[in-house]
Amino acid sequence: MIDYLNTKELLSLLKDFYLLTKIKIVIFDTEYEEIAAYPDSHCSYCKLLRENPSCLEKCLNSNYQSFQHCRKTSEILVYHCHAGLIEATAPLIDNGILVGYIMFGQITDLDTDEELLSLIRRTLSANQISARIPEKDLLDIEKKSKDQILAAAKILEACTFYVLLKNLMTARRQNFVDNLNAYLLSHLDEPLTADQIASDFSISRSKLYSSCEKYLGTGIAQYVKSLRLEKAKELLKSTDLTVSVISEKVGFADYNYFCRVFKQETGLSAKKYRYR
Repeated sequence: MIDYLNTKELLSLLKDFYLLTKIKIVIFDTEYEEIAAYPDSHCSYCKLLRENPSCLEKCLNSNYQSFQHCRKTSEILVYHCHAGLIEATAPLIDNGILVGYIMFGQITDLDTDEELLSLIRRTLSANQISARIPEKDLLDIEKKSKDQILAAAKILEACTFYVLLKNLMTARRQNFVDNLNAYLLSHLDEPLTADQIASDFSISRSKLYSSCEKYLGTGIAQYVKSLRLEKAKELLKSTDLTVSVISEKVGFADYNYFCRVFKQETGLSAKKYRYR
């Protein structure tokens, strides 16, 4: 299940890709639930077929079979669906784990409108479906070669993984920041060393340093100091506690050092900050 996906950003990517290729794209999760699609409507031919319960079942079964193939092989599958159109399904594998599928559909590898119209007529006749719209309106199907479809699948797969990775990194950053903040705020009045923080997080000190640089853009000591000052500002505005008590509550054992650092960071003394 893709539980860290920014669907809005992915949909924007699918839209841009469609503008270039005119290929309908759908993203599914591992439970075969649709996550994003562009366009969100079907071509006239497919829409007509899917209104028929028997054909709709064939469509869903065709999708399911392609998902099963991708699950087993971890490879892109290009095939003709029951309606004679080209479909392609590619697995989305993140760090060795299948997290979803990309599907292309409603494409034909036939060269001419005459060949496509002949296919449509045969399929509708075989399923005892009569067209309720002019036949020419059923030809809104993009023509692509197999090589073009494979190339498009590989390109979109790479683009989609960019979005997946970007959102995964955002989720990991948020998780790190949330956990770190919760820990620091609950121990703010205590001496906080890198060794102690790393030990309580069950990571090495170097891992703590690298994570802070990666996710916070600063060192752990600077981050702790910033957090202490932000908490001090909050207490100055929301309580009547003396400045000396606040300095202790936020972990500054030396009152004079707290006053000096606070003024350096804010340009104001703690007392002036409280009443400004």
